Amino acid sequence: MDSAERRRELYKALQATCADAPLTTNKLAELLHVSVRTVHYDLDTLSEELEARGQKLCRKARKGVWLEGSLEERTSAGSLALSPKERRDCIILALLERVRSIDELAEELDISRNTMLLDLKNVQETLECRGLVYDSKRGAGIWAHGREQDVRDMFIHIFAKADYDFRQFAKGAGHSAQQPFRHYTEELPVAEMSGRFIQMMKKHGILENDASTNRMICALAVQLKRLKQGFSVEKEKEIEFLSDEGEAMQQLAAEIAREMSAYHEGFTKQEEIQYLVRELLHSRIYVFAAKEGSDTAKDVNVKALALAREFVEYAQVWLGDIYLDDEELIYNLALHLQPAIERARFGIVLTNPLLGQIQEQYRSLYLYARQAAEKLSERVGISFTEDEIGYLTIHLGAAVERRRMRQNKKLAVLLVCGNGVGTANLLAMTLKNHLRYIHIEKVVSFYKLEDENLENIDMVISTVPLELENVAMLRVSPIATAEEIKVIESQIEYFHSKKFAALPLQQSVQPGLQELLLPQMIDLDYQADTWEQAVRRAGSLLLEAGAVSGHYVDRMVSCVKEMGPYIVVCPGVAMPHARYEDGVSKVAVSFLRLSRPVSFGTDRDPRPVDMLFAFSTTDEKAHLRLLEDLWSIFSDEQALKRLHASHSKEKILSYLREWQDNTRDVKIC
Repeated sequence: MDSAERRRELYKALQATCADAPLTTNKLAELLHVSVRTVHYDLDTLSEELEARGQKLCRKARKGVWLEGSLEERTSAGSLALSPKERRDCIILALLERVRSIDELAEELDISRNTMLLDLKNVQETLECRGLVYDSKRGAGIWAHGREQDVRDMFIHIFAKADYDFRQFAKGAGHSAQQPFRHYTEELPVAEMSGRFIQMMKKHGILENDASTNRMICALAVQLKRLKQGFSVEKEKEIEFLSDEGEAMQQLAAEIAREMSAYHEGFTKQEEIQYLVRELLHSRIYVFAAKEGSDTAKDVNVKALALAREFVEYAQVWLGDIYLDDEELIYNLALHLQPAIERARFGIVLTNPLLGQIQEQYRSLYLYARQAAEKLSERVGISFTEDEIGYLTIHLGAAVERRRMRQNKKLAVLLVCGNGVGTANLLAMTLKNHLRYIHIEKVVSFYKLEDENLENIDMVISTVPLELENVAMLRVSPIATAEEIKVIESQIEYFHSKKFAALPLQQSVQPGLQELLLPQMIDLDYQADTWEQAVRRAGSLLLEAGAVSGHYVDRMVSCVKEMGPYIVVCPGVAMPHARYEDGVSKVAVSFLRLSRPVSFGTDRDPRPVDMLFAFSTTDEKAHLRLLEDLWSIFSDEQALKRLHASHSKEKILSYLREWQDNTRDVKIC
């Protein structure tokens, strides 16, 4: 990262500090992956920038670094210089509003003309990806235009990235990230509209996801602004729902339109009502039709549950364990898949604001979710976007973290998360997993926080900015990184050092293919008459190495017989395994190449198999680096050809070392 981006990350880390809970320069260097000397240099520069904005950066030898002032003062004081992505968004907003000159925009953003020209390349790419057109005319300027639906989508995509409390929207300037939306809507009654919409959501019992609520409010504001400007969407084909939810969604959209017609009569046009249906789905606000005899409106249909189980079946080959007995995972996946499939059929490109963080922090799980999603796509005839796969990854991550929960949580914590049930579950399990001395009493959305009794709560951990009295408060990212976990731990140690003995995070280095695939774990040109013989031979290599028991090998075969040949991961390759509870003593992998292929008799992939990678793992995470390496091989046609062509174990190992050195970082497309 460049120096400007590094200072922004440094400032973000310091926003959680105070005089009694500072951060040392060593800790900051560890967080930013730079030297202590670089941190000192950045702190000098940052101190000057903050002083110009009325903030004070405090530094004391043998104590640390912290920001003075209350949390509200620090988070509302604005931000540092705009990042390239923020500048890109500002330029797009300006070009969608009216024709602008390059020099005019450069002056507004306080950047050079050359920087503006570089930014415009990113602007053009972004506009093209979202179906919009970048235009220019000599002597006139530059602008952007396109289909009304795409224009609105672009506005909403940019505005919905910020956190909002719309109930207080008219009372203050807000955070810097909110300023583009505040400027766009300065003549609109946003706070009043928001209040009406929130009350409607409360009435229908679907006010559980703050991010979804806020995105929908942004969509309503954009819709009102465009209607006032004389723009309207074109009539589109109505969405076909999987079951009875379609009628409920249409009724909710019509009700919203009637409520908003107080601001503009255009809301009640049929095409605008259909637009609201689309935006409800896009915002992940979904009305589940209550079934007869049920006390809840969130009963997913049988088809969605079946698809969720299929997704887990597809994913389990990579996870190395069978999660079909995790009913919470199945239910939450079904809740997401049902509207996700309808979004795909309607052509809605979902925006997942956490996608980049998910791909970075849950890299392996994202790859496995993508593989499972591709299989499910073939099954139902639709295509899942990367954003949808990101949400599916969150559910898998929550299941993995749930299995790693530790006991003896003592600190009573209320978790406030407004990014949906999947993200909330994942964050809760991550915190419980790494901070063994806390107990999360409850997870609530931001808008439901006011109804909670905090009398017996020791600390509130929130993904949105809060200011509470008589209770400690800590803000975290929805997708917490390992570095952020360390910061969280240090803050909790301070607030409760007298009551709890903080336990250090346990860091372990996971072995990969290069460390695990030894000569004795390879068998070439083995003759097998059936798939079972091949699986047993691959398992026997693990057994001979002392990695598994004989029962584990039996279970490898039984899993295929019970659940079908899900272990065929790509043409010609299978990856047999069983549960770690079935008799595993260490992480291991074996490679078996057959003299002639054997058939697993699968309709999903009728091609025979002649290479098998069997593995064992001691828990849900110990094998993830190994699976990343194997994923890379299975995705590389040339690598598979070389494994077929190599005539000795030594050549295979030599090639894998060479190949792995060149492909250590797998690009997520």
